Amino acid sequence: MFVVQATITVQSDRDDAAQGVFAELFKPAISAQPGFKSVRFLKPLDGGQYVLAIAFESRALQQKWVATDLHTRVWSQMEANFEGYTVKSYNTI
Repeated sequence: MFVVQATITVQSDRDDAAQGVFAELFKPAISAQPGFKSVRFLKPLDGGQYVLAIAFESRALQQKWVATDLHTRVWSQMEANFEGYTVKSYNTI
């Protein structure tokens, strides 16, 4: 399985907006993709950075999702609430 983890700094006072876009737009869109396994948007207890964890059957299927117009639309709405983010990719063992 292929996992992408984004560590995200949400803009001040944009927590509710980021969470709403995730729940109402991003999660339903990604959940319908071929090879999708799971997605979690983790809110820190200490007020630090969020973590977005996404799992697909393979990197190829995740990249296919990223190349869609739907991804571009929903990710840009997520990203509008961020100050910045970093991404790491993993294979499960």
